[in-house]
Amino acid sequence: MSSTPEPGARERGFRPDIQGLRAIAVALVVIYHLYPSALPGGFAGVDVFFVISGYLITGQLWRTSQQAGRLSLTEFWGRRARRLIPAAALVLAVTWGLSYLVLPSSELAATARQIRASALYYQNWQLASDAVNYLQQDAAATPVQHFWSLSVEEQFYLVWPLLFLVALLIARRAYPATPARRTTLAHRIVYALTAGVVAASFAYSVRESSADPAQAYFVTTTRMWELGLGGLLALLPASLAERIGRHGWLGWAGLAMLIASQFALNGLTPYPGWIALLPTGGTLALIAGGSSAARWSPWRLTSAPPMTFIGGISYSLYLWHWPLIACWTAWRGASPGVLAGLLLIATSVILAWLTKITVEDPIRLAPFFTSHRWRSVSTALAAAVPVALASAFLVAQPGPWNGRLPPSYPVARPAPSQGRPQPRPEPEYPGAAALADNLTNLPAVPVLPPPDHVGLPSYWTQGCMATDLAGAVKRCYYGDTKHPTLKIALVGDSMAGNWVAPLEQIATQRHWELITELRGLCPWTATQVYDALYRAPDPACHQWGINVLHDLITTIRPDAVITTELGNITSLAHRTPSPQASSDVGTGMAPYWRQLQADGIGVIAIQETPDIGINGPDCVAKYGPYSPKCSAPRGEADVPGQPISYAERAVDGTVPEIFMNSLICEPTMCPAVVGNVLVYFDDHHLTQAYALTLTPYLSAQLMPALAKVLPPGEEAGGGPSPAAPGDGGSRPSR
Repeated sequence: MSSTPEPGARERGFRPDIQGLRAIAVALVVIYHLYPSALPGGFAGVDVFFVISGYLITGQLWRTSQQAGRLSLTEFWGRRARRLIPAAALVLAVTWGLSYLVLPSSELAATARQIRASALYYQNWQLASDAVNYLQQDAAATPVQHFWSLSVEEQFYLVWPLLFLVALLIARRAYPATPARRTTLAHRIVYALTAGVVAASFAYSVRESSADPAQAYFVTTTRMWELGLGGLLALLPASLAERIGRHGWLGWAGLAMLIASQFALNGLTPYPGWIALLPTGGTLALIAGGSSAARWSPWRLTSAPPMTFIGGISYSLYLWHWPLIACWTAWRGASPGVLAGLLLIATSVILAWLTKITVEDPIRLAPFFTSHRWRSVSTALAAAVPVALASAFLVAQPGPWNGRLPPSYPVARPAPSQGRPQPRPEPEYPGAAALADNLTNLPAVPVLPPPDHVGLPSYWTQGCMATDLAGAVKRCYYGDTKHPTLKIALVGDSMAGNWVAPLEQIATQRHWELITELRGLCPWTATQVYDALYRAPDPACHQWGINVLHDLITTIRPDAVITTELGNITSLAHRTPSPQASSDVGTGMAPYWRQLQADGIGVIAIQETPDIGINGPDCVAKYGPYSPKCSAPRGEADVPGQPISYAERAVDGTVPEIFMNSLICEPTMCPAVVGNVLVYFDDHHLTQAYALTLTPYLSAQLMPALAKVLPPGEEAGGGPSPAAPGDGGSRPSR
């Protein structure tokens, strides 16, 4: 007999209380997805699943390795494939069909990419990549976003057996003829490796959840410790596990911790980090002291028939609930109410039960698959169906739009016919000129850029904006970089990035050099700002501002600096958008402006761009280009009293301000489409196509502003003046 009691020996049999715990986990997630304000910490249900999976899988791996004296990876992975992939493939295929019917066309490509990522189980890394891409953070959640947690688990299943293989190999070589000692050593090695993984992953999770919470939420490396916690419990010697398991109060304490986590956490909590110990520790306590072997444990509650039924279908219920909620929301244009929510829950339960009895169980238990390891593994090929559907859609998509808006504006007047002048046709894509020249009879042509192929602005794809958490300066150069007649710097956040393309065009025509220094979510201010996305101060933004000022004065030495920012950035002192927050941010701009002026560098500000609060491409794709639903009242989008106005007062009006918003918004409304050109690629960033239609008007205001800030006798010089479309000149070539 082994001197080391077999870990988890008492837990070999079916535990209905764990099924009940699964029911609790899936209920938390479903309620949170339907009504997040009612259960703000419901997303922690995923953490409950992680601990349960780690506990069960680790116990299974240990028992299998000791009973057989070896561990077959193909057999283990085959069981996982039979259990998980066919049902997931079915849901993904059906979800793609529903998405194609109800989602705006602008969201289909992203959904197809995420369906493919979900089927191949790298969805969590796809979402982590999107989460740190500032210009993609506001993208709508796809109907398969919840597959991120399944991707974490699948990656865990791929890696975890390797710990046991290492332990078995070392133990077999150390004690080839002594099974008892071999078992003891293997157990110690597995336990040490598991503890090491848990410790390293937890430390990384705490660090990353503070430094980069958007990415930390999804990546496997910050979540592995949660699965490993369950593994540590499963690896406890049976005698110790039995002694712990007699304490029923542990189960109640665990349940209390789970309940507390639902209200201690919310969607803005940096997560997982150390705070995830609340739900994971609660789950661990419920598993350890929640079985029928414990006196006064909550097993009667967790083992009740309704709980075990929901627990039994919890996997399929998790698969189905979010696609139904997301597609319902897209179809109805609003989140589900109480009755709709109950209907969606009932539908999800029915579909989950049908999936279990027609797909999950028949494939999992089919002798054809269970009798042969490679046939078992082959069930993973079911994932090829959603991969093929999504890939076929993506391949069939037209190539990226070339960015050109034909024809040029103004349209040449037709030659006279029989001595009579012909009316000049209206241009197809005048963009901002439609507002400048009050063009009202535009041709009915498709909007450009197409709402489902907007694309990111070139400065972003060129890597010319520093990441959100960076304090380092990132310079990019445009225009005439060899023999410039003038050197202009553009400084600010991504809203300053709105003006890169038109300024580049002006710089090229006038032989200027344009240098950009941009950082997402960071206005150029000496004020300490508050990052509402991460719900934390942003000291790196403050350091970036200092670094930019130093770079401008000591290295770049531009003739003038142009700057602007997002209007609703808040300060550490006033953490919600308000006149006080705008005053803080704007007043903090003034010291930088004054320092530049003192060093002989001119400063020009551009008024903050309106924020319509509506995703322009999605709205246009769903309701049409000129639907009232795709416009916002100008009084709400173009709010007075933004930071630049406070900065102007602080420097006594010595900084010229450029006002472009009357060429973005109508007098009373800010639409998503102007002059047949899509204005926004989200709710506040301009499409590059529309920004380029603003070029002549920007130039018309920029030249007098430069004349005010440049030293006497120095000219903005070089090249022809880009004429505004209505003045008889020619539009700059693209």
